[in-house]
Amino acid sequence: MTTLSQLTYTGVLLAVFANQLCLPVPAVVFLMAAGALSAHGDMSTSTVVLLSVLACLAADGIWFLLGRKWGSQVVRILCRLTPDPRTCSSDAHHKFGRYGLPLLCVAKFVPGLDGLMPPLAGAEGVSLTGFFALDAVGSFLWSGLYVGVGYL
Repeated sequence: MTTLSQLTYTGVLLAVFANQLCLPVPAVVFLMAAGALSAHGDMSTSTVVLLSVLACLAADGIWFLLGRKWGSQVVRILCRLTPDPRTCSSDAHHKFGRYGLPLLCVAKFVPGLDGLMPPLAGAEGVSLTGFFALDAVGSFLWSGLYVGVGYL
């Protein structure tokens, strides 16, 4: 069993990266624990948020490039892992068509949508810089919120 004092920056980075690759890792718990450690002076809040954003951008970049290369096939594969795979892909396309790329700023807060948006953006031909800019904003908001909750 791991105690809070054994949590490292590498652990937070790997947990967030794995979570953003759609692996069942509770990154939110790691972020809140790191926030609590930050409140006690054991970790740096800004370093935790920065590493979290970098992990999100790395994993989302992989999904984006997979979506760019193989299109909607990647989205359909990811939708097989959802509770309702029949409507998942069409719902994701509908939301992307309705709200566009700014949806990336809030997608991390919606379970399921956070994993589908990067490959969908790649499949839709979104520019790489536009994708990373808005994904960075969404990643910062997501990680900042949970580190902040842990800090409080």
